[in-house]
Amino acid sequence: MATCKNVQKAKIVKHSKQNDPLTQIFHTSKEDTPIIKKYPEMNMARANPEGQLMRARQDLLKAENELKEKREEQKIRKIEMQQQWTDLRNKELSLRESFIEYNKLVKENREKRERAEKKICEEKELQKLREEEISELKKNIEKFSEARDKIKHYVNEYKMYQNYLERVVNETDEFESVPAIFNRYETLMEAKEQLAEKQDKSLAILEEASKNMHEMTQTKTNMLMDLSNELAQLQGRYDRAKALAIRWETIVAIIKAAAAVKQSELTQIRSSCYNLYLQICKRKGIASELDPTDYEHQLLEIKRTIMEMKRIVKAVKKKAAKPVKRE
Repeated sequence: MATCKNVQKAKIVKHSKQNDPLTQIFHTSKEDTPIIKKYPEMNMARANPEGQLMRARQDLLKAENELKEKREEQKIRKIEMQQQWTDLRNKELSLRESFIEYNKLVKENREKRERAEKKICEEKELQKLREEEISELKKNIEKFSEARDKIKHYVNEYKMYQNYLERVVNETDEFESVPAIFNRYETLMEAKEQLAEKQDKSLAILEEASKNMHEMTQTKTNMLMDLSNELAQLQGRYDRAKALAIRWETIVAIIKAAAAVKQSELTQIRSSCYNLYLQICKRKGIASELDPTDYEHQLLEIKRTIMEMKRIVKAVKKKAAKPVKRE
């Protein structure tokens, strides 16, 4: 099929001025129409005016007839040219329509070809896929054939057991058919599996409990060892604290005894201080205004009295040191 790439555009023939019909008509009319050139005859004798007028009229009439003929020819040629132009325009329009139809046809052919190529590609892919599926199915058939042969072998091998089961059904009234035997067997196997699962769960629980007990025993043992070490440390600290307490109790007893002595001495000093204060007040002849427990002011008063006594003693010693004048 032809594509758009192979479509060639129609060549438009450009008419030159020499080939143009109008130009040809113009040249033809120009060639056919003689150019009348009349020159005045200067050397000839003048003719009669009437004769000249007649000749002029004849020439004019002849020229008018020729002009009329040329006009008729021109009209005919013009009609022919218009007809040619109409034919050329119709041919051009027809050629354009044919080009448009040809382009449409080329485009449709190209689209059909593309669809066909796409369809061919899809068919090839589908064919490839089907071939792969066929190959896979052949492999499956081979596998199934092998499985069928194995099953046949197993059937032939276990045919004796089937005969045995059928004989058991026929000779005993416990089972109605061979499937009943299989159902009983499956029931027993399920019960066995359930019992095995329960046993496994019980063993797992026991193992977990034993593991937890062992871990708990180990943990408690470690705790007891830690507590024993802590108890030994606390016992040592208690013994050291007890010895230290006895030591400090002895020191406190000694301090208490010394404090009792000091308290007794302090009581005596306070009593002596107050008695001394009373004696000072009595010797000074003043009333005792201080409280018996106001030891600070009592001591201040005693201090002032002692300072006064020191000044007096100093003055007396100074005076006694001076020599006595004799009269």
